[in-house]
Amino acid sequence: MQEETTEQNNIITLEDLRPRREEKKTFSGYFMPRRHSGILFDPEKCTGCGTCEMVCSVRNVSKIAPASASMEVLRDEEDNRNFAILCQHCRKPLCIEACPTRAIEKGEDGIVRINKLFCVGCGLCTMACPEAAPLKDPVTEEINKCDLCEGDPLCVKYCPSGALTFTKGKKIRWIKGLRWTVQTVSFLLLVVILVGTFCSLKAGALSLSCPAGILQNIASSGTIVLVWILSAFLILGLTILAGRFFCGWICPFGFLLDLVDKITPKKIGWPSFLKSRMVKYGILAGAVGGSCAFGFQAFCPVCPIGSICRSYGATGTLNGANLGIMGALAGLEITERRVWCRYFCPVGALLALFAKIGLIKIVIGANQCKKFSCIQCAEVCPMGIIDADKLREGISPVIRMTECITCMRCIDRCPYGAAKIRFRWQKAVPGNIEL
Repeated sequence: MQEETTEQNNIITLEDLRPRREEKKTFSGYFMPRRHSGILFDPEKCTGCGTCEMVCSVRNVSKIAPASASMEVLRDEEDNRNFAILCQHCRKPLCIEACPTRAIEKGEDGIVRINKLFCVGCGLCTMACPEAAPLKDPVTEEINKCDLCEGDPLCVKYCPSGALTFTKGKKIRWIKGLRWTVQTVSFLLLVVILVGTFCSLKAGALSLSCPAGILQNIASSGTIVLVWILSAFLILGLTILAGRFFCGWICPFGFLLDLVDKITPKKIGWPSFLKSRMVKYGILAGAVGGSCAFGFQAFCPVCPIGSICRSYGATGTLNGANLGIMGALAGLEITERRVWCRYFCPVGALLALFAKIGLIKIVIGANQCKKFSCIQCAEVCPMGIIDADKLREGISPVIRMTECITCMRCIDRCPYGAAKIRFRWQKAVPGNIEL
């Protein structure tokens, strides 16, 4: 019995030969992820000549054999359209999870490679890939997949029409840098410098008030004061012009939630039966109704935006209820990003009503959009309003501007320039011809 146990311990298994390499995560990686290399395909420029397939096959098998290439051009002769299938080196490759022999790995440079020594040609990677990018050679029955020619793709170099472009990703995401700067300055201004503000701020002739607070004031007092309306209109006017810009760029509590999100990358999931974005409208109605019934602002004492503004300085209550409210709501970030903003915030609900008549919209899905395999816009959206399933199906999702906080993360992250801001009356998707 002891000999059998010893023999079992000496057996070398696949687990020993191919241990799964864990992705290295660094603190700086949460704030500034590595650049994402890839090949961009423009169907408007592709003529279907097949030069890319030929040069790729020469690299693979040392002869012109398009069937042995690591990419494939699908041609639609009737509509005169072409589409290139090639690996997009996804941020979270499904082929890696599907490979039973762990022959597929993603390197430190972001390139997804197949180790032919361990590949058995089962084709599970092809079935798992939304774009079916790993291609089986009909002659050798080996799986071929683009490896970007180790950073210098030949297909891009020899494409006569310029339909293929190699990119190392955005070096500087200026929108991200600008947003964090504006958020930081707004936080310091509203919380540290001008203590106890936002709910009601007056600087010279300029008056700024929370529109939800003004609505509660009107309900509790039964009086409409023109000065109140004008002080709230600055934020409401900004919402009509730029959507819920306040939520994504100025709100001090939103800034706190973004910081918490950076240090809580793992999500446990928000219960599905609580995922109703209508709840925040109910809270808004309850706040107004409660103010009318009790004669004072019913929601303002527990509002996390007001609480964070009142929590600093000599008059602050850092050890009191304000800190408890902020901590409890910020702790919800372990479930989903911006849970408070998605489902509960009455201020966001009021701004959403005005965003519905706003002048701008965000659209995703230009001709350059690689919907099937990219979905980076859906991954980065803090409000979870970009439908990744529709992108997988090749359908351009409709962005609800009532739920969009205009943070522009999708625009900043998209490597294809397929996410853009458009005026509401513009019907065509950017990159498509308007009919």
